[in-house]
Amino acid sequence: MISIVVPIYNGEKYIEDCIRSILMQTYSDWELLLIDNASVDDSYEICKEFARRDDRIQVLHQHRNMGVSAARNLGIEKSRGEFVTFIDADDWVETDYLDRLSAIQKKKKADLVICEYQKAYDKDREYLKTGFENKKELAKTEKSNADQDKKKCQLKVYEVKEYLEKYFLKGNTHCWGVLFAREVLYGIYFPKGITIGEDMLFLLDAAWNARTIVVTNYKGYYYYINESGAMNKKFTSSYMDQITCWEKALERMKKEYPELITRMESILVVSVLLVVGKLSELDEEERKQYTEEEKVCYEYFKRYSAKKEVKQFLPSGYPLKVFVYKHFPKMYIFLYGKLR
Repeated sequence: MISIVVPIYNGEKYIEDCIRSILMQTYSDWELLLIDNASVDDSYEICKEFARRDDRIQVLHQHRNMGVSAARNLGIEKSRGEFVTFIDADDWVETDYLDRLSAIQKKKKADLVICEYQKAYDKDREYLKTGFENKKELAKTEKSNADQDKKKCQLKVYEVKEYLEKYFLKGNTHCWGVLFAREVLYGIYFPKGITIGEDMLFLLDAAWNARTIVVTNYKGYYYYINESGAMNKKFTSSYMDQITCWEKALERMKKEYPELITRMESILVVSVLLVVGKLSELDEEERKQYTEEEKVCYEYFKRYSAKKEVKQFLPSGYPLKVFVYKHFPKMYIFLYGKLR
């Protein structure tokens, strides 16, 4: 059985699409745990209605908003499946999503199976609704497409270090779109109190517990580009979590794979500049509230950009950003804000 964990907070606009995509799965041996994180809209009622129709669905309600990490942790704790996968409430999956990932797992005896994803927008959501209304026709079309896709499906099998180097450290750090064997999840949890980067740390811990990791080019997960999502909101202190999480990952990497430290430091440099970029979007008066965060960013930057070797791993365009921010931090923030 596969346990599907979906954390929800005020997701009434999207959660029905997510659940329907799961109900349409060609793989039937699953349970769905809907974790309502003290929503103040109709999310909880929508979930309960679906649970009344299908006994594979379980709804858990938290009486106060404890964050997405606590919701996912509760889902893991209450789940019973041999495998676990996470889907965000505003996303959805192809009808053969569980079938394909399960088949790959069996074929390769994998502890983690990771698929690619497709960016999805409102127009795609409208098509999805039409698909639900024409379920039989959609199933025929998708079966035909799936048969073609299977012929093109590519699999890459990794041991842990190679996976970290060739996939994880290239920015593929989300916990959705992944089928986890139950064994790799024992003793690990999503860190509480962190709102950005928590899934990266969880995935890193799971990978270290794994023996075989398989990455497939099958695009079975639809990642909804939500303009009101966390990464698109105005800067707050929680954005510093992005730096905190990568620093925690760096400390862990030092113990396990010290040869990857320089790569990690380059990611930290990029993370700092991304946070600084969000700071630059604020006007001068608003930025005064975050002088401490601005100071901390620069301190982290100096620490992790000190090695010359770090520059070779920076993405295109970043060496110039590093030079300007290093020598003219105030000017960098001012100009970056004007140019955005």
